Parts: sequence; structure tokens; C-alpha cells
Amino acid sequence: MFKTVYKLPFRLLGIPVHLDISLLLVLPLLAWIIGNDVELFVKVFQLDIDPSQLMGGVTPYLYGLLAAIGLFLSVLIHELGHSVVGQHYGLKIRRITLWILGGMAQFERIPRQRGTEAIMAIAGPITSFLLGGLSWLAFHSVPVDAAGLRFVLAYLMYMNVVLAVFNLIPALPLDGGRVLRSLLALRMPYLRATQIAAGTSKFLAVLLGMLGFVSLNIWFMLIAFFIYMAVSGETQYAMVSTLLKGIDVDDLMTREVVTVSPETPATELIRKMFRERHLSFPVVDHSGSLMGIVTLQDIRKLKATGGDESSVTVADIMSRDIGQIGEHESALEAFQRISHTPSGRLLVTDPRGSLRGIISKTDLIRAVQVRMVGMDLDEMADFDPVRQ
Repeated sequence: MFKTVYKLPFRLLGIPVHLDISLLLVLPLLAWIIGNDVELFVKVFQLDIDPSQLMGGVTPYLYGLLAAIGLFLSVLIHELGHSVVGQHYGLKIRRITLWILGGMAQFERIPRQRGTEAIMAIAGPITSFLLGGLSWLAFHSVPVDAAGLRFVLAYLMYMNVVLAVFNLIPALPLDGGRVLRSLLALRMPYLRATQIAAGTSKFLAVLLGMLGFVSLNIWFMLIAFFIYMAVSGETQYAMVSTLLKGIDVDDLMTREVVTVSPETPATELIRKMFRERHLSFPVVDHSGSLMGIVTLQDIRKLKATGGDESSVTVADIMSRDIGQIGEHESALEAFQRISHTPSGRLLVTDPRGSLRGIISKTDLIRAVQVRMVGMDLDEMADFDPVRQ
């Protein structure tokens, strides 16, 4: 399958950085747009730059490419601003992803301490304002005859300010929307705050989409669509986190789990899969300790390489990369981990590493459905998981 997101071979402050293929597609387009508008940009912002020094051949497009790269680096630093503050509050950042509409810092969970989300959110625009200020200082420090460098710095100066101001729009999932929700949650339950912020966000998304349609601005329409769709996810997550509050993994897990030993021959494993109608099995040793997991895909890989099934055991083909969780961890933590697990299941272990059960996405959805039966939407909105 064609990959659309690539992990870059480095980390920033310990955070993995991913690059969406859409960014590589939009980068040359943005460079072309900037290069075409060099003279207009100089005039509109009244820069003391002679535009004739930037024209001729591919020169304006090269400076456009430098400006476009600088803009996305600014977006990356903007996301690092969020991440540094999140790390200060003990949150783990899964990754930062750069894509067609900018960047996203993905946290393992949304901070629930009152006011913390607002502090984390506002860190991004503050970072962009600081980058704009640094670009302004650099612009005035560069010699007048370095017209190309001055143009790039001026572009970054204005665009970082635009980036900061745009992100302050009170619409989820933009920074301004997160600030709004966090401030509302100081006075009301978190779910109610999310519902109000979501309503505001959808209204602003519709306005932005209409503005984009009237002005034929494709970027406005894309951003409006992104905001409108992302708001639904924010609301659903807030509702799920409310409904799963107070439930532990051992309340929901399936305790009777069919396992195999590492010494099981591959031929016996195939027969067991057919007999039990399972496509994967946890692998445990004689003491009950979890060693790994073996799947039908592992059998397929063995056949593809021409391996002899009669002489291969489960230990030879199993995977040790296991999606697992402790039995006393929260159901919400399981929900967050499962969303990043391809199999949609987690193996449950005790503090000694012994297998105790398995929990699936279906188990969590069933728990949400059961709680919804006994609690209508108004009751859920009044239920504040932060205060419980």
C-alpha cells in the first residue's frame, strides 16, 4: 500500500517528526505562488527592497521556494512551542506531523487539569509572534544589497504574525478554540465546554467556507472543511472520555484468552487457527509470562519466504512488538492506545508481566453504549470527569 506519511530520520527535543506527502505536493505550488507575487508583496507591505533585483528567470521562484521552506519550518517550531509546554506538564508527544494545512502536534491525551490546555494552546501563537519578531530583527540587520535574503525574512516576518493571529481564531482544533474550551471548563463541566466550543467552531467554519467560496480562495475552503470535520472528532472524544471515566481495564477485559506456547510447531498453529477461528494468539511461556503475539500474517510471511512449516516453531515467527496495557489502568487510557493499534486490541498484563486478559475496541464501545443508556446527553454534559 502506498504510504502517505513518512517518519523523518531525526527527533526534535525527543519528538518524532513525520512528513505527509501532501506537503511535498503543495511546497512547489506555494513556491510558484510566492515567486509570481514578489513585486506585489514588496508593494503591499511597502518594503524597502528593489523588486528588480529579485526578477529574471527562475530567481523569484528560488526565493519563493526558500520562503515556502522557511514558512513550514516556522510551522514546525510553532508546534514545538506546544510540545515543550506539554512536556513541562508531563504529557508525552507521540509525533509532530507536517502536512498541506500546516502542522499537528499529537499528544497521548488532552490535558484535563483546569487551565492547562489554554496554556499549552497559547504557546503556539506566542512562538509564532516571537519568530516574527526575530525575522524583523534579522531583516533590519541584513545589508540593503542582499535583496533576496531580505525578501525571504520579510515574508517570514509577516507570515508568522498571520499564522499566530489565524491560530487565535476561537475554533477547534485551532489554538484559539482550545483556549476557549479551557477557559469555559473553568466554570462548567468539560463536556459542556466542548459542546459550546464546538458550536462556535462550526459556525465560524461555515463563515470561513462561505468567504472562501465568494472570494474563490481554495485555502479558506480547505481550512473550513478541516475545522468542521475535526470538531466532530473533538466532541466525540470528549463524550467518550466522560463516559469511560472511573472504569478500569479489568472491568471490561475478556479473561478467557486462548494462547499458544513458543514451542508450538507452525503446522499445529495453522490447525489451531482453523479450529478456534482466531487469526492471532498471544504467546506465553510455561510460567504464564507474555512473550509475544503470533498472527496469520506471520504464517503468510513464512510461506512467502519458502520456510519449512514442519521445522518452524511459534518462537521463530512471533512478534515481540506487543500492544499491551496494565490491568489496573483506566479504560480511557486503553481507548487512546487502541486507536493507534492496527489490530484494535490490547493484551492485558499484571505487574509481573503475566497475561491476564484481552481488551478490544468492541469492549470499549459496548461500555460507552451501556453508559449512554443510563445517562442522557444533558446528564453527561453536567457530569464533570475532572471533578470526580
